[in-house]
Amino acid sequence: MNVRVQYFAIVRELTNIREETLDIEKGTDVLRLLKLLATKHEKLSEYLFDQQTGKPMSFLQFMVNDDVISNLTGLGTPLTEGCRFAIIPPVGGGLICKGLAELEL
Repeated sequence: MNVRVQYFAIVRELTNIREETLDIEKGTDVLRLLKLLATKHEKLSEYLFDQQTGKPMSFLQFMVNDDVISNLTGLGTPLTEGCRFAIIPPVGGGLICKGLAELEL
């Protein structure tokens, strides 16, 4: 199934792309996608995951469509055909995330 992955700010710099569409296995959840992205984009691995615990960095936000995953089922949130997934690094200046459409930075 296809998932559109969007990268913002420093994450965009680490991947050298704004977005990409990936063909992933049906049933893939957020954590599994993050591991796939860390493998695909070597520079992204250290930024996404705490090297001691192996868990995603707590300062990052992840969104599926227009929902922060903490409002869904967290890292276990299943991805669906055609969904948008975004990695949102901390942003200064008081930007409040209201949805992916507003984050076309």
